[in-house]
Amino acid sequence: MGRIRLAILIFASLGLLWCSQEASAQSSRRPVKPNEEKGRLDSDARLVARRPLPRPRGPEIFYCETPDTSCRTTQDTFPIADLRDLFVFVVWPGVSGQHVQTVEFLLPGGSIYSSRKTRFSIGGASPLAASALAFNNEVSPAPAAPHLVADANKVHPEGITTLLMKSRGDSSVLTVLPVGGSYITQRNLSGTWRARVFLDDRLVLESEFTLLAHQPPTPARAEVEVER
Repeated sequence: MGRIRLAILIFASLGLLWCSQEASAQSSRRPVKPNEEKGRLDSDARLVARRPLPRPRGPEIFYCETPDTSCRTTQDTFPIADLRDLFVFVVWPGVSGQHVQTVEFLLPGGSIYSSRKTRFSIGGASPLAASALAFNNEVSPAPAAPHLVADANKVHPEGITTLLMKSRGDSSVLTVLPVGGSYITQRNLSGTWRARVFLDDRLVLESEFTLLAHQPPTPARAEVEVER
C-alpha cells in the first residue's frame, strides 16, 4: 500500500507541473489586446519624438585662387605677391528664389574696403538669364555702379561664365576681390581681413582671411640678382 500511495503522489505532482507549464505557454501565446498595442505604439512614438532632428545647414564661405568651386578647401591665408584675384565663394544650402547677396571686405583696421552686391536666382526659370539672352545683341546703358551690382546668372567677362555655381551639390555665388595691381598691393594692405556676408540686407555670415605682406629680398639675394 505504501508503494501505491507513493506512486499516486508522484503522478499527481507530474500532472500539476504539466498543467502549470501549459498555462504559462498559453498566456505567452495569448493575443495582445488593442489597449496594450496602442500603449506600445504611443511609447515608440514618444521615443521617435525625442530623437533630435538634423539641424539645417547654414551658409558657408571659402576662398580660392581660381574661379572654380573644385578648389574648395579650408585655406584662408594668401601671399599678396602671388595673388592676382581672391575668389570668394558663398554657399547657400536650401536657398531658392531671387535674392541679393552683399559681401563687404573690411581692412585689418576694421574699416570697409569695398562692398560687392550680386543678384542671383535659384530654381525655376531665371528672369536674369532670360534677359541676358534677349538683349544679347543690344547695347544698353551701364548701371550707375557696375562694380557694386552684378547678375550672377548672366555671362561675365574674363573667362568667368557665371557667378552662380554648384559646390558639393549646393548653390554658391562667386565674388571677386582684385588684389594684384590694386590698392591692396600698392599700399601693401596685409594682415587679417574680414568678410561679412548679407542676404537681402540681413547679416548671415562673417569670416576672416589673411593676406601675407610682400617680403623684400634679403641683401644677399639682392646682390645675386644685381650680378645676374
